[in-house]
Amino acid sequence: MRNRTFILNQIIFVVFVSLSLTVNAQNLLLNPDAESGDTQGWIDVDDAWSASNDIAPHSGNYFFWPSRLDIPYTELYQDVDMAVYSASIDAGESYFSLSGWLANWDQYPHDRATLAIEALNGSNEQIMYLSHDHRSPVWTKYQIEGQIPQGTLVLRVHLIATRFVGSDNDGYFDDLSLEISTTAPTTYVTVSAENDETELPVDGTLQLSAETIGGSDAGYTWSSSFDAVATVDTTGLITAHQAGKFTIQAVGKSTAKMGFIELTAYNPEDIVFHTPETGVTWESTSLQEITWEVKGTITSGTLFYSLTGGSDWNEIVAIDSVVKQHYFWTVPDTNETFNNCYIKMTWDEGESMSAGFSIVPNTTAINDTPDAAHPAGFQLFPNFPNPFNPSTVIMYQLSAVSHVRLTVYNAYGQVVGVLVNEQQAPGSYQLKFNAGGLASGVYFYRLQVGANTQTQKMILMR
Repeated sequence: MRNRTFILNQIIFVVFVSLSLTVNAQNLLLNPDAESGDTQGWIDVDDAWSASNDIAPHSGNYFFWPSRLDIPYTELYQDVDMAVYSASIDAGESYFSLSGWLANWDQYPHDRATLAIEALNGSNEQIMYLSHDHRSPVWTKYQIEGQIPQGTLVLRVHLIATRFVGSDNDGYFDDLSLEISTTAPTTYVTVSAENDETELPVDGTLQLSAETIGGSDAGYTWSSSFDAVATVDTTGLITAHQAGKFTIQAVGKSTAKMGFIELTAYNPEDIVFHTPETGVTWESTSLQEITWEVKGTITSGTLFYSLTGGSDWNEIVAIDSVVKQHYFWTVPDTNETFNNCYIKMTWDEGESMSAGFSIVPNTTAINDTPDAAHPAGFQLFPNFPNPFNPSTVIMYQLSAVSHVRLTVYNAYGQVVGVLVNEQQAPGSYQLKFNAGGLASGVYFYRLQVGANTQTQKMILMR
């Protein structure tokens, strides 16, 4: 395991784990438990997955695993046709319940298994995306529930594996289920922290509380996903032991319903990288924003990058004031792909490393001269990072003085922000879009220059 310290963006998950289903509710997934001995019924995006028994499955003889070891990020998905439920869906009377058992190889800080569900409309556009992550060697059941959005014709179930450590990608999935009901969730457990904290320092404590909605529990059984990082006692009091991200689960003693909260323990003096994010791919020569959070009283440091998994380092820049918490970096030019890249910050008494990412040759270099594909002499580039939470950078280029309007829309075509509306001179522009007040999902940003427009898609994933 490589020696690195990183903490992901903080997200609190409340997972509803009980849905009152109709009596005849059925599992709509084909081959939900890998017991066919292969990935029959699923779409293998990278030809990387198999039915495996390298560790003990949750049940049966097999589980799903991306056994092609050289891939840092990959997914398996299955589309379930919702046409037969369309009348109930459009009336707002259909609910889904997606569940599955997730695990990882026991090598801290562990790879990540993500269970996700996406709703697609008749134009194959995303109108809902919900997910839950798992990073622990213990088989754990997760359940994601909610109302099916009006206009949904397909529910797509995603199994996503992301490598954090070692050379294998160890996201494991077993015993999956997707059920549809006309009854909304009635009983579930929520978990919250005192003062809504999402972080605590190493050797510090944090008190949690649980509440059963739609039912009654005399108490809760508490457990931590990573006892090495943090433990929790019978009252919900957490004690942190080392830096890392972890999940605390509360199970109602009467209802047996479960709730979760994701938290982070940090060193009192530390730099925590938020970007690059795990598994992201950056093109060589592109401009990317490195972002971090400062814990304690660190004032200055030096940024480095590695293309070799940390075996050697190249200096990027000395940062006089780390409290600015970001730096725009031009990715080195390269004609080959590097899949084991890292950023690190060093300071007088320590260092911190980012999540692993990839660098690939640039296939979208900016041309100084407009071409036939861009008759108005402008170009709108993909935002970065994408997916993002909660900020992303948008770049565009103009070749002539023009009136420019840059607008952000949600998946329903509603305007959620106008970022630019003015005359601008020729040149390259970039701006930061903060989606702090918006819900997770797909958004579009459109650049209008005169009578011409270009549009790009971005995904806000909390």
